[in-house]
Amino acid sequence: MSSFNLTVQVDAKEWAYCQRRLTFLQSLVVALSRDGLDMQEWFSAAELAAMRLPGLPASAGALARKANLGNWPRQRIGRHVAYHVAGLPARAFDTLVMRKFGLEGVEAAGLLRPPPDTGAPNTAPPWVLPLMRLMRGEAKGDLGKAWRALPEHMPPGASVPTADEAATVLVELGLSEKIASWREH
Repeated sequence: MSSFNLTVQVDAKEWAYCQRRLTFLQSLVVALSRDGLDMQEWFSAAELAAMRLPGLPASAGALARKANLGNWPRQRIGRHVAYHVAGLPARAFDTLVMRKFGLEGVEAAGLLRPPPDTGAPNTAPPWVLPLMRLMRGEAKGDLGKAWRALPEHMPPGASVPTADEAATVLVELGLSEKIASWREH
């Protein structure tokens, strides 16, 4: 017998993590050989939020919640939690690599594949803007009142999400903190 074929089942999420880590490490090798840059792969929620990466919330708190919901690889560094770049959503990861390491030429070399074009990946669902307008206006920060009035303010053809869907989207977009602050005033 000249070969031994081995088949292993790997969870799709784990496989994607391994592929992304390999891409990241390939990018680091290219950057190191070119410039000897600082090679950071773990970032705090505040650092990631400050980078304004596509598809990520702009506040550290919302980003940490998204990371927890997504079960991103994390480690404790001192008093802070740091998240590994391989846990980032595809567009954020690719943008970080491109920015951090100046690897515009790497994409052309085929090491990084651009994410598929899904049409409008950074747009919010059609109910978000009317809900936020209601919260700011006639509901005066009362989420229950805004939620009850939402169906009358929806764009044509749009449907009202379930409360769970709405809560998930509001957290992902970093809007839950804004809504909470409106309720306090």
